[in-house]
Amino acid sequence: MKYIVTVFFCTFFVLIHAQTNTLDCDLTQSYTQQTIGTWGKYISQVTTQLQQNYSPELQFKRMMIRHMYIAHLLFNDSDSKEIDIQLNGMKKDLEELEKNPQFAEKCLAFRAAYNSYCAVNSPATAVYYLPKSFSYAKDAITKQPQSPYSWSEYGNLQYCYALFLGGSFSDAIKAYKKSIELIEKQQKNLSCNWYYIHTLLFLAKSYEDNRQYAEANTIYDKILQITPQFTAIHRWKHKL
Repeated sequence: MKYIVTVFFCTFFVLIHAQTNTLDCDLTQSYTQQTIGTWGKYISQVTTQLQQNYSPELQFKRMMIRHMYIAHLLFNDSDSKEIDIQLNGMKKDLEELEKNPQFAEKCLAFRAAYNSYCAVNSPATAVYYLPKSFSYAKDAITKQPQSPYSWSEYGNLQYCYALFLGGSFSDAIKAYKKSIELIEKQQKNLSCNWYYIHTLLFLAKSYEDNRQYAEANTIYDKILQITPQFTAIHRWKHKL
């Protein structure tokens, strides 16, 4: 009987792990094909899995999917009612994950993202949300300096600050480079890691906006080596 139970749980773990890997690859393919607007279906898919077998790791994954989906909606479909729905969902995911010591500090980086999204979604509240966003981002770097999420989310804030308010992109470049270094040391199967591809892309964009075109092209080439299907990059590369 003990042997049967052991086999059952091992089989269950393998199946869940395979489903997660498939989801990561699907998300990465969608990201590189620039169809992030369809990510609502992946949120629904993960929600169903959570209802059947809850795990904080899966909830963290759903929160990250919401994170990218919200960003896409804010900058491509700012009148969508889906924004408020997903912001509320992201907030609830974070609140639940923050109860878990394993995820509490990791969530600081995404609290920064959540507050920045609230500011963009309702500009009248930016004076309240933006300082909170930077505060969470700095706390994330202090408390989780070995987390690539801490550095990537801080890079996102610095990139947007430089892009919309003017200034150097050097702080964003430093943060993205640190995040990429940590991901490459800590994680495997990078070709199915959409967050890694996203961080590389915005490192390239930071170099580009900082007029460091040769460096931008180097990162674009690196992305193509990892995900050749990201054909849009051929349009963004610079002729030097």
